[in-house]
Amino acid sequence: MLHTNKRLLVLGATAYSINVIRVAKTLGAYVIVVDPIKNHIAKKYADKSYDIDTSDVDALYEMAVKEDVDGVFTGYSDVNLQICHILCDRLKLPFYAKSQNQILQTTDKLKFKDMCRKYNVGVVPQYSVNELATVEYPVIIKPADSYGSKGITVCYKYEETADAILKAKKHSKTSQIIIEKYLGGLDDVNIDYVMQDGKIILTAVGDRYVNTEQKGLSPLTAAVVYPSKHLDEYIKLLDSKVKTMFYEEGMHNGTVFIQSFFDGEQFYFFEMGYRVGGGQSSMMVREMCGIDYVEELINFAFTGEMDDKDISSMATPKFKKRACCLVPSLREGTIEKINGLKEIGEMQECVNITQFYDEGDSVPPSVIGNLGQSFARIHLVAESFESLCSIIKKINTLLHVKSTDGFEMILPGGFTGEALDGRK
Repeated sequence: MLHTNKRLLVLGATAYSINVIRVAKTLGAYVIVVDPIKNHIAKKYADKSYDIDTSDVDALYEMAVKEDVDGVFTGYSDVNLQICHILCDRLKLPFYAKSQNQILQTTDKLKFKDMCRKYNVGVVPQYSVNELATVEYPVIIKPADSYGSKGITVCYKYEETADAILKAKKHSKTSQIIIEKYLGGLDDVNIDYVMQDGKIILTAVGDRYVNTEQKGLSPLTAAVVYPSKHLDEYIKLLDSKVKTMFYEEGMHNGTVFIQSFFDGEQFYFFEMGYRVGGGQSSMMVREMCGIDYVEELINFAFTGEMDDKDISSMATPKFKKRACCLVPSLREGTIEKINGLKEIGEMQECVNITQFYDEGDSVPPSVIGNLGQSFARIHLVAESFESLCSIIKKINTLLHVKSTDGFEMILPGGFTGEALDGRK
């Protein structure tokens, strides 16, 4: 759909919003970005920007009325989802989530697990605080309602749990925590769905590889590879149950990502988002079957429809090509020099780079152990796993981030591509 001269308000001006702005402009829209941080990175790509706190609904409403906004968009994090729903309701504009309850069900990990149990969808085993003295370790302790891997600790013994509980509560808006069996040794599988007028469409299943270099902290995403080696097993074991769950909960439009573990017999869900995921899988899905989640949600923001064509006729998680989102992470320090990123961006297989840190930026202690350590997301599409593996190895050779103290800032333990050797 084209949206010539329609005015889109984008909540948030992080590096993620740059792609939203580009897609909206390609569709002909005029883009206004709002974010409390003056000169935040995405503002220079927008047609207009405001320095407004996105939690101030009254100020957002007044500005949106003044600017005659036709649609509102947010994505890539949970932080503005409820605000966006409230704002769209006041402006009488479309928003894909029908209710605040749907947002709570999908952002609060405890409510999400309750929803899964209702439909006999497996979830990671959970413990109470009173059981910590007797459970088998390791366990993972995290906020029930946070995002971006913040406030998470992997505990290997009981004595570590008290500090982990305090840390998790600090990062929870409601001081609620969740304690789960740590399944870090199992295969990690990401799942994407798109909803269109009640059709729940499986669009992608990928294998997530993590960096476990930082003991005791949440494992960081190192790469997600598509399609998953467990794709057929997921479709057989769980796809129909999950589609029923979303449909009966009234989630009839929008996009969903799910994170799970697989033990060879059962999938265990542990987190989801009713939004576009921070992994930006849309970048690769677009290249392989022409579906762009961001474009679909912009369409809905303007028209109340995901698309004027049947998305299910385009979608297949059984990709003919192979894809990878490569996520190098950084150690604490200040960046003096970045080498190799320009050459990587010029590679035929590279379809996008979302860069979070530039020369002169500092990686502070506060982001260690969460997604704030990510240097960039590098999206690759290749004809085969063999060629994908080759390009990943080349990228690891090319990319270097040097600190002002002279050390390599890229965190060891990243994805080398070796797990793809021999895959068809």
